[in-house]
Amino acid sequence: MGQGFGGTAGYSGAYGQSGAYGQSGESHRGKGPKGYTRSDDRIREDVNDRLSDDDMLDASDISVTVSDGEVTLEGQVDSRQAKRAAEDCVENCSGVKHVQNNLRVRDKSGSSGSGNDQSGTSASGQGMGKARSKDI
Repeated sequence: MGQGFGGTAGYSGAYGQSGAYGQSGESHRGKGPKGYTRSDDRIREDVNDRLSDDDMLDASDISVTVSDGEVTLEGQVDSRQAKRAAEDCVENCSGVKHVQNNLRVRDKSGSSGSGNDQSGTSASGQGMGKARSKDI
């Protein structure tokens, strides 16, 4: 008789365990088909969903733009922790190559803090925002 998936035809043990299909314990997450690139629209939708779904982040004043896998965050948040949380949330989205975090931290009065947050643009016009590139 023929052997099914659970037989001795080369697939033994559970997926991801030693001796199973592929390398033992090696993750292949994010390694898609050759030539595949996730569209900017899909990335933007995923980023917006993740920002909206984060219980600890008020994303109502955050705008998101995506170009060639590079995500730019603009707007205001309540704290530096929220600024970092937004960036971390975006960084983990599939297809994101780079995050440019231009978010400003509001001061206590509700306006954007121009003196306390160094994520804006310097006097010379050079951006000083925290940016991270993802290894692909």
